[in-house]
Amino acid sequence: MIRIEDNLGRRFEKLRVSLINDCNFSCVYCVSEDLTDLNGHSFPEIHKDKHLDLDEFVRQIKAVHRLNPLKSVRLTGGEPLLYRNLIPLIGEIRNLGIEDIRLTTNAYYLKQKAKKLVDAGLKSVNISVDAIEPEVFNRIARFGNTSRVFEGIEAAVDTGMNVKLNAVVMRGKNESQIIPLLEYATQLGVKIRYLELMKMGHLYHSDNNHFFSEKEILETIQKKYQIEPLPRKQAETAHYWKASNGGLFGIIANESTPFCHDCNRLRMDSNGKFYGCLSNSHGEKLTPYLSNDEKLAEKLNGLLRLKQPVKFHGSELSMRNIGG
Repeated sequence: MIRIEDNLGRRFEKLRVSLINDCNFSCVYCVSEDLTDLNGHSFPEIHKDKHLDLDEFVRQIKAVHRLNPLKSVRLTGGEPLLYRNLIPLIGEIRNLGIEDIRLTTNAYYLKQKAKKLVDAGLKSVNISVDAIEPEVFNRIARFGNTSRVFEGIEAAVDTGMNVKLNAVVMRGKNESQIIPLLEYATQLGVKIRYLELMKMGHLYHSDNNHFFSEKEILETIQKKYQIEPLPRKQAETAHYWKASNGGLFGIIANESTPFCHDCNRLRMDSNGKFYGCLSNSHGEKLTPYLSNDEKLAEKLNGLLRLKQPVKFHGSELSMRNIGG
């Protein structure tokens, strides 16, 4: 039996697939407005890639799953709802025997697609929503018509699939939205997760002046609600708390509370490059090795060795290309 495991006991159990690097939003933490970072370093414009077709995505996922059984696959972007063959792809992944299929989306196109996604086999969806107030939302996403996002969120909840909200918290941008987002999620009966700002893409060389820490997020919530910590699950990115209003919230604190020590994620971009760690921009095309188990295992073990032992150190990889 070929074993794919590092010296910390980490394995690839979850695959994140970025289907497309196109997105209808231009969020400030993902895309630089003037194509330079905060210190003036030039940052290459993100071009729309000629992404893999349906059959090739399935072929690559099937080969990895055969050699390295996957517990779940998460489909990301860019904005994955812009990928034309999303529904058939979900069905094909389910046919491989992978039942836990997930999606990360900005929800703009979700209302009209939610039921079809569930019928195809989608189990859960993470929805990026960084503010409740339209003005704040638009300032971050640089896109109007927030009502469609919230309609998409509520349509997903109505299908009965597992829904989580994700909010990147940025100092001076949207920290005022922490409580409103918690209250909205609680009203819907879903979890919300707050993310510390990651130094990726055009933010890699920045001073991270917009960083808002886990401690500050907790202090903000505690001004209104009492909170109780919950046990962390193995390989979970977030630590969770229960608030006295009945809400459940998590914090993905890559800087304050690192979780690299038991990371179990493998990533694939829309061009077919695989990445073992967000802190390392080295991508490996596995296409030449898909029919050679020994070589494929060697490559996967190499990607596994790229994982940081303790914490994320930043990356020039764009969130829009790799899906976080």
